[in-house]
Amino acid sequence: MHNAYVVTGTLVDAQTVSLDEALPLATQKIRMVVEPVVNTSRRSYHDVMAAIRERQQARAHQPPTREEVDAHTRAEREGWDD
Repeated sequence: MHNAYVVTGTLVDAQTVSLDEALPLATQKIRMVVEPVVNTSRRSYHDVMAAIRERQQARAHQPPTREEVDAHTRAEREGWDD
């Protein structure tokens, strides 16, 4: 019976795979099944916020002024039933 090894690696180009760890095999022909690994690592808060700010800057986003926010809040509260 043959041993099967499950390892991860990086697809360097269309025909080259760089394994994350060595296999205990001599040079020989092998069969390989490739399954893309979903990136489950979470980005840091800093990285997410930096990406958001970059996209906002790219589209020339202008946040509302304090006066605009205050006016909207005042108008919203005036619509509340007591």
